[in-house]
Amino acid sequence: MIKMLKSLKYNLLVVSLFTLVWLVVEASNFYFGSTLRAQMIGIERVEGTSGGEVDSKDCGYIAHNPNHILNLMQRTDYLRVSLQANGGEPTLLILGPGAKDRFCILGDRSSGLNPELAGVWESGKYLIYIGDRTGSQHSFILNISTKK
Repeated sequence: MIKMLKSLKYNLLVVSLFTLVWLVVEASNFYFGSTLRAQMIGIERVEGTSGGEVDSKDCGYIAHNPNHILNLMQRTDYLRVSLQANGGEPTLLILGPGAKDRFCILGDRSSGLNPELAGVWESGKYLIYIGDRTGSQHSFILNISTKK
């Protein structure tokens, strides 16, 4: 009987530890979004609709909420964020990681109207908005990659 109780106690401990690990992973996914997964494989793809009702003044019309949140846990020596939109005049507005950091990239004819930002990125939280200078909305694909 004592042996059975010890075995039961051990099994409950194992299940409790497994549950705790699962909760930490789920909480990390909730808080960090897809960041952990993206940094492990070096590439991420986000699809959505560009534009919105908010006039950003210099970076077209954007949605009230970011289209994507990118959390970098550490400085990244090379990261490329590139946008492919199906029409309109797409823009890429990136806020962060500092409170005053703001990058507006406009699509131009040389890039095929596909804005892109590449280089060294500091650790922190980046809010990414996919806008449109004409105020229209179009489907887009946002690629985030550490591959050169």
